[in-house]
Amino acid sequence: MAQATGEGRAHAQTVRHFGHLAGTYDRRHHRYNQLTLSRAIEALRLSGAERLLDVGCGTGELERLLRERYPDVRLVGIDVTPQMLAVAREKFRKVLGVAFLLAQAEALPFAMEGFDAVVSCNMLHHVRSADDLLRECARVLRPRGRIVLVDWCRDAWQCRLAHYWLRLVKRSYVKMYRAAEVVELAAPLGLAVEDVSRFFVPPYFGMMRVVLTRQ
Repeated sequence: MAQATGEGRAHAQTVRHFGHLAGTYDRRHHRYNQLTLSRAIEALRLSGAERLLDVGCGTGELERLLRERYPDVRLVGIDVTPQMLAVAREKFRKVLGVAFLLAQAEALPFAMEGFDAVVSCNMLHHVRSADDLLRECARVLRPRGRIVLVDWCRDAWQCRLAHYWLRLVKRSYVKMYRAAEVVELAAPLGLAVEDVSRFFVPPYFGMMRVVLTRQ
């Protein structure tokens, strides 16, 4: 019960934190979003006819960029912050084929094998259970579908320092993973590693991109 209560408080803190940022998030993080989301889009290798799930969609910036390139792709974004979803819905209020839902990454409200691809950008470090997130992503993914994860990476020395500092000062922060840790979590779920790469976003973000396929 104590653990459940603690997780509930942490979830509420995350929602509150990003709720305050929703109105200015796109403007404040424009360059960072462009550099990280473009890496995810590149790895998805879409034909344009897919149904894609964005886990932790925030304000819908990934959806905006995807629709610019692939106007026929069907997009579903989920997030835990109502204010972020409100911004995302406003961007697409006259667009068909794009939906945004309030849901948690560790308990996705979708049937098995409903998506051709799943992507999650810049939110793994806020998730209480990365194992549950990957399990849910694998569950809703069709065979031979692709999962693309982009997030801060503790392999970079700047991020190792940030990891310990953030645990002290930022209540919405949980953990920054090494790329090898993500690969290790994916193996028992029937997810094969297609690619692991690292890149740097100035001034101090060491990033990883892990691409997994469902067997």
